[in-house]
Amino acid sequence: MTTRPPPPTYAHPVRLPNPARLPRWARSPLWVLITLGAYLPLALAGAPTVLKIDSVWLIGVAGAMALAFWLLRGHPVAAWYTAAALALVLPNTFEVLDDDPWQWPPLLGFTLIAAYANISARAPRRQAAWAWVIAPGLFWAYANADARAGWIVLLVAIPIVADVGRTLRRTRTALGRERELTEAEKARTAVLEERARIARDLHDVVAHHMSMVVVQAETAPYRLAGLSPEATADFAAISTTAREALNEVRGLLGVLRSEEISADLRPQPGCDDLPELIAGAVRAGADVEFTRTGEPRKPRPGVDVGAYRIVQESLANAARHAPGASARVTLAYTADALEITVVNGKGAQQAEPHSAGHGLVGMTERATVVGGELRAAPTPEGGFAVRARLPLEPSEK
Repeated sequence: MTTRPPPPTYAHPVRLPNPARLPRWARSPLWVLITLGAYLPLALAGAPTVLKIDSVWLIGVAGAMALAFWLLRGHPVAAWYTAAALALVLPNTFEVLDDDPWQWPPLLGFTLIAAYANISARAPRRQAAWAWVIAPGLFWAYANADARAGWIVLLVAIPIVADVGRTLRRTRTALGRERELTEAEKARTAVLEERARIARDLHDVVAHHMSMVVVQAETAPYRLAGLSPEATADFAAISTTAREALNEVRGLLGVLRSEEISADLRPQPGCDDLPELIAGAVRAGADVEFTRTGEPRKPRPGVDVGAYRIVQESLANAARHAPGASARVTLAYTADALEITVVNGKGAQQAEPHSAGHGLVGMTERATVVGGELRAAPTPEGGFAVRARLPLEPSEK
């Protein structure tokens, strides 16, 4: 079996030039090639057939004609004035051969018409108006007398056709903008309809069930005789938590029913509300220790909300996957970041193991969206740890 030798490596890789950094004339090599390889030789061959000119002046005249032709591509005004100046100067500087009814080289006439059409179609009307005045005078003075009328008709028709084309382009652009606005409005309407549907579902299903939880928890001490003080406290904690969740659902309903697409969708709680969250978990029977280190500072809104939700979801995961286990929440303010650590021990009861479900995915997304990072993994003691680092200031990258 034969093997191919590895490709050679180079200390300095070959880099192709960036077209945006090239001079403007070098960005269109084909046009440069046409100008130098085709137009210039034709100009050198055609000028002596009309004008009595020596070789030195011939090179200069042909070069000026080639310049006017090259300017057609990106400089319509400069191309027109260069060609018009040549059309005016050449018959008055060089002797015109008697046997030629034209007083210009044929290629110059072609360039002059092309430049006239170019400036009529691409330049502002104020600049093109001068060409509309000058061109008929040039053709009337220097064109073949038998063809003057035809040239004048052509010179009048070109601006009319150019103006029609200009109007069509403006109309097409306006229609394109109108189409974009229509599509944007359709998308906005679809978003509003979807949000309204979600709001109806939240109101009819989630809010209704949460309200029932509140009612049942608050009436349980009256309906069930002989409840212990601990059970009564548990029902009170359930009622409080359900009311808080119901208030958040109602807040979401208000946002979803708003007609502003850019309405603020962020939940309101932040780091200042963490003690209340921890207290609610303790009232519900959890063993949670909360520690705050460093100099507390008010984070930016995304970090503030993200930190709260990460702690909230971590405690919910601990209660779900390790019931009865203690948890330790640490909120550390460093020089440039907010570090969150939530560690829970091994649960006293068997429960479903941690998995990369929607909770962990959601926490990771909250950290990523503010430029931070989150790691979640089991601990050697059999518990679970969530560690997040959220930058206090947005990244400059």
